[in-house]
Amino acid sequence: MSSNAPIGVVVLARHGDRSGFYQDPKTYAASDTVLTALGEQQNYQLGQLLAGIYAGTDESTAIAKLSKEAFVDSQVNSTADAGGEGSVIYDSALAFWQGFYPPRANVSSTTLANGTTVDSPLNGYQYVKVNTVLPEDDIDFEPWTNCAAWTNRTSTLYTSAPYAERAEQDKDLLDLISSSGLVGERTVSMSNFYNVWDYMNVQSIHNATFAAQLNTGGAELLARARDLANFHEYNLFTDSTPGGLGNFPGRTILSRIIESLDAFTADDNEVVLSHYHASYKPFLSIFNMTNLAAAPGVENPYAMVDYASAAVFELRDGGSGASGYDVRFGFRNGSDASGLAYYPLFGTDSVDMDLSTFVANLEPSVIPNNTVWCDLCGNNGSVATCSEIYLAQSYEDLYDKYRDIADGHFTSVGSGFIGACVTIVVGLAVLGLMRALGWVHFGKKRAREEDRYPLHDAQSYKGSVASRT
Repeated sequence: MSSNAPIGVVVLARHGDRSGFYQDPKTYAASDTVLTALGEQQNYQLGQLLAGIYAGTDESTAIAKLSKEAFVDSQVNSTADAGGEGSVIYDSALAFWQGFYPPRANVSSTTLANGTTVDSPLNGYQYVKVNTVLPEDDIDFEPWTNCAAWTNRTSTLYTSAPYAERAEQDKDLLDLISSSGLVGERTVSMSNFYNVWDYMNVQSIHNATFAAQLNTGGAELLARARDLANFHEYNLFTDSTPGGLGNFPGRTILSRIIESLDAFTADDNEVVLSHYHASYKPFLSIFNMTNLAAAPGVENPYAMVDYASAAVFELRDGGSGASGYDVRFGFRNGSDASGLAYYPLFGTDSVDMDLSTFVANLEPSVIPNNTVWCDLCGNNGSVATCSEIYLAQSYEDLYDKYRDIADGHFTSVGSGFIGACVTIVVGLAVLGLMRALGWVHFGKKRAREEDRYPLHDAQSYKGSVASRT
């Protein structure tokens, strides 16, 4: 186990406590919800905890190049999912950074030329920049959205033998919840059970009348419901092989995690803390893909992580492996845990793993861009991004076809002429497509017309997977 301090850390955190919401059992399209005061506190405390580790006074855990008290934009890369649950995850990220970089009251004033002293609002609140991504712009956080193959897999699982067997095993639980009136008119079934569990869990936290009614059903009722919900979600968001469709959330977010770890090793690198805020789903996939269950001391790696949980990937130099860098994985389950616990991955014995080995174990399964995602989902024409990729590939195939024909039957002059004609036709077709999509305009632009695909940095999403196609 290396005694060196980390040179960079990747943090994957779950949002905090929220109000109830609904996920479509097949597509997992989700309704909006809101972060509660409890959820804010949970993420705030998580930020405080990690600040004490990575920006604290203990040199064995602190990142040397990370500013300890003042937020420095060039040192931190923070991104939050802004998709299915509305602002809950983004708000959780803000609360996390409030704990990590609290207000600096002693340095939050300035003196003007006329001698007036102006204090910063909110007692010196530090404005940490958190990037947001939407599923239609970036697949990394919610790759199941608009993925036909994943939806088909979900429907198949609901009719599979394991689900039927589990439904029979917990028939008394399903009947009790349904007959008790605990969940009102909600459908109590295996396919809809995540929504049943989520309603019960939220109400048990925030509704005293419900909590009292729940207790009359027995102390184990909520625990059994959670266990069944864990079975439901684990089978949806994991798979028997790392490259399986069920591991989608892990296969996409890992592209960012690996990219961040690699970047830490660059001589000109400035970012030393990469932070990603998401839902519980990527945790299930990553735990499955890294075989966390084989590590000693892990409590229930097959369950949804609690609110404000965090997984960290610490990178240390001076490793004994080929890369000279070691990755160490740490995890904290929820806000009740005291601190990070470290576990070996992939069935090994050491908590430190050479960076090259870590990447080699995961990279074959990672989904690096939209093109690969479109192919896996079978979305050639049903999703806008995939339609554009598919059309561009069709034009490229057409060009190659006619170029080969021309090369085999005509002189070099004739081949060149045909190639030029095909290029012109393809170019005009592409221009027509771009005009239809609103990317380009011919003639005078209509008044007050907005670009549907803005290119200005202030209007566009940076770092989108769509840019890596």
